[in-house]
Amino acid sequence: MTEAGRLRALADLQIMDTPPEAAFDDLAWLAASICEAPVALVTLVDAQRQWFKARCGLEIEGTPRSQAVCSHAIERSDLLEIPDMRADPRFAHYGLVANAPYLRFYAGMPMIGQAGWRYGTLCVMDHAPRRLGDVQREALRRLAVRAADLLESRRQRILGESRAAAIAELLEALPDGVVSCDGSGTLQEFNKTAREWHGVDPRALPPAQWPTYFGLCEPDGRTLLTPERVPLARAYAGEKVRGQAIVIRTPGMEPRTVSCNASPLRAPDGHSLGAVCTMHDITAQARDSRQMEVLAMTDPLTGLPNRTAWFAELDRALARARRAGQTAVVAFIDLDGFKGINDAYGHGAGDQVLRECAQRLQASCRKGDYVARLAGDEFVLFLDRASPAAPELAVVAERIHTAMRSPVHVGGESLAVGCSIGFATAPSEQAQADDLLHQADAAMYRAKRDKSLPFVVVDAGVI
Repeated sequence: MTEAGRLRALADLQIMDTPPEAAFDDLAWLAASICEAPVALVTLVDAQRQWFKARCGLEIEGTPRSQAVCSHAIERSDLLEIPDMRADPRFAHYGLVANAPYLRFYAGMPMIGQAGWRYGTLCVMDHAPRRLGDVQREALRRLAVRAADLLESRRQRILGESRAAAIAELLEALPDGVVSCDGSGTLQEFNKTAREWHGVDPRALPPAQWPTYFGLCEPDGRTLLTPERVPLARAYAGEKVRGQAIVIRTPGMEPRTVSCNASPLRAPDGHSLGAVCTMHDITAQARDSRQMEVLAMTDPLTGLPNRTAWFAELDRALARARRAGQTAVVAFIDLDGFKGINDAYGHGAGDQVLRECAQRLQASCRKGDYVARLAGDEFVLFLDRASPAAPELAVVAERIHTAMRSPVHVGGESLAVGCSIGFATAPSEQAQADDLLHQADAAMYRAKRDKSLPFVVVDAGVI
């Protein structure tokens, strides 16, 4: 490693000539106490001088590098110990040795960063010749490691603060709205655009109050979002949200349709740091007939594609399967016991169950699969590039059953919800949308009648 590189690394610390800091002062005090020395220093050695970031027992702030014993210490990887500097011709003429305070003993350990750069030393000195004990030497080595860590963590904190300031400035200038919450669900970031769109100041509100306070509606512009449908709340719960359209209704302003992308934020160890959501104004596009068609093909309760969207996508999926020469596989899924939940707990509870089951079903799908809500508690699934073999479909069925097996918690009640599954398969050249769906529906009812069957498969190509 070159001296030029070392000096660049030292400069990157941005620490020279900074005010005293308690953490470094504490290290110097500890070194002096453990080594029973009247003088202890945290020194930084640049091209022309050594400067003391922390000092104990010495009033001056530094010396020319030509008078710095630490300049010799940083050339080593281990402790430099000089029992009597007056007896050493290299140091006998140094000002702090030949003149007051007449220092004689020196022991210095280089502060070595993670990249191997030697920034300076943690050193102790005495007015009389002496030697350190083994424990004192080891203590000085360990304290020097902590000092190097402190130097570099300080630099990272400064960099983090400067980046945070730059990001905050950038977010304020963005044309998109940006909101975030911390690990406790408390709102944090609320940039200028978001404040203008919502017409209110952010407050420390719990997620349950976000829809009402901020005027967050479904794409129809009338139905208030349930708390669990708020994009930021979905991300806070661990879900990635892409392209969810919502409407912001602010008193005195025209309704604004925005497309939301939201993601959970997690620490390296996996614990939640909160979530962030960006909102892009698509009001103009929403007025376009094509965008309105997209909105019309979404089930407003669950957010899944609806019946119209299902048949349109099924036709496209079957065409793709024919081109690829693949077998078509459709699943029909019906919730078990849903009517009893509606009767016992009301339609509000039933709606929450449907939303939760829709999310679970969607989460159980592979990339490329297409799931929709057909009607009521009926869901349908097109399995992309799936094998029609029973063992492979058993894996799919088990994945769905597992997703649905946990109780749904509604208003303090734990509601058990299961499902019945029917599969219909057909060679791509024989597959017809209506036939596949009809046969999958029939297979599902066979599974519902016989609970010993986790699923039923029908070959629609031979029926």
